[in-house]
Amino acid sequence: MSYPNKLLLLSLLLLSSNVYALTTDREQPIRIEADSATLDNIKMRVVYQGNVIVSQGSIRLNANKVTLTYTAKQEISKVIAVGKPASFQQRLDNGEDIKATAKKMEYNAPKNILLLQQNAELTKGKKGIITSSSKAPHIMYDTQRGIIKANKGKNDTGRIIMTFKPQLKQK
Repeated sequence: MSYPNKLLLLSLLLLSSNVYALTTDREQPIRIEADSATLDNIKMRVVYQGNVIVSQGSIRLNANKVTLTYTAKQEISKVIAVGKPASFQQRLDNGEDIKATAKKMEYNAPKNILLLQQNAELTKGKKGIITSSSKAPHIMYDTQRGIIKANKGKNDTGRIIMTFKPQLKQK
């Protein structure tokens, strides 16, 4: 496997939630489509531009630009996706889907933190039915512990909206 492909594999594995993600995603092939790609070993980053589509199993990331930054040990340190908006989705082991959209998504790999910035939305649901959603100028999602924090940011005046659908009792 070539060096850029190893980096992409690592980034996708890191993007998936260790606790909640569909466990079979890691076993699936990774496919990346873009209009262009640039690997810069001096700056330790890979940049994909132009209708970028990253997929592995149930994981799908769409953006105009995706930048992967890595360490000297070839470990992913950060993934930044920018779009109008960028979108991310993944199936969880319990059959629910996590979907996120924002103009900018930043994943801090060592901390397992996904930051959604500018018109951020994070939804969870099953079979097309949304059971919970969060909309805010900024959303922080801890992919390992399942913690969501939403705020309006320093300069934004937007409000935070969280919606939870009650579970229907079965007869």
